[in-house]
Amino acid sequence: MSMSLSPTDVRTCEACWRAPVTAVRRTENGRDLLCRGCAEGGCPRRVDLFPPYGIYRLRRPV
Repeated sequence: MSMSLSPTDVRTCEACWRAPVTAVRRTENGRDLLCRGCAEGGCPRRVDLFPPYGIYRLRRPV
């Protein structure tokens, strides 16, 4: 299975943010672009761990 990335896709692993993307994991919400180590280890994407409102302690719009 070949992996094709669009020009707007990230090139750095979405879990460790260090290694280049070498694997794609399909999920019900789309796909995760990961390095081999994170894909084999089952690591979650960091954007799932730290949602936008949680990072800066912002409240959701009312």
